[in-house]
Amino acid sequence: MRKILSITIEHFHEKRWIFILFGLLMGFTGFIMITLVDFLDVSAYAVILETFPVEFVDLVGGFEAFTSPYGFVNVELFAFVWIFVGIFIVFVASGSALPSEVEDKTIDLILSKPISRSTYLMSKIFFLFLFVTTLMAVVFAFIGLGMMTSPTFIDYGLYWDRLLLVYIINVVHLGTLAMTALLFATITLNSKKTMGIALAIMFLMFFLGTLWHFLPDEQQFIKYFSTWFYLDTSDLFVQGIFDNFLRDLLVLLGVNMSLIVSSLLIFRRRDIPV
Repeated sequence: MRKILSITIEHFHEKRWIFILFGLLMGFTGFIMITLVDFLDVSAYAVILETFPVEFVDLVGGFEAFTSPYGFVNVELFAFVWIFVGIFIVFVASGSALPSEVEDKTIDLILSKPISRSTYLMSKIFFLFLFVTTLMAVVFAFIGLGMMTSPTFIDYGLYWDRLLLVYIINVVHLGTLAMTALLFATITLNSKKTMGIALAIMFLMFFLGTLWHFLPDEQQFIKYFSTWFYLDTSDLFVQGIFDNFLRDLLVLLGVNMSLIVSSLLIFRRRDIPV
């Protein structure tokens, strides 16, 4: 365990600047989104939404998505801007995983030390989850600060339980993106291939999990195969409905565990070029 923590801290130290810069960027973005609510009459969007198909309205979270401050922030931040967070996590995971050591020809030197393959890979996993957890903590701290200083949010009500649950589900969901990249890193041992495959899967999951409303009824079951379907920030953040939170959390945790176990099994048996 001490070796895992040591390598994890070393990786985190190497990525500290990219962590700080992106954390501040996304934090300020969330803060600005909340500030915009004070200058917009979000309730006026209800009239416009009535002219759109019901499927589109459901896609963005219903009428409440634009007629409440929580709905506006959810659509603008967690629905659209959040895809860039996913891309960033895949980028970091692909660059921090095994291909970097393989391409630098240092993997044989690392594994020649008194450290097992499983221990080394677990240090990568610990680092990625620590990175995601702390990065989201910074971003959500800015969002919380924006809510505390927004007259519109204060008048509407500050629901910290909603923000906390959205933080938890986002951390676990982003973990699935990182673990997907890690899995394909153990398979390809190539950073570009890893990033390409992980991004392709991410976008496929995104479209299946968000656009399933437009599919015929007999095909809508496909939504259950997308991790983005279980990232239901609309119910949590906008509606304050927590009925499916435990189900979504357990499914995403199960996906993470499956990806981790698969990565460990593959890496133990993988022939590594030197």
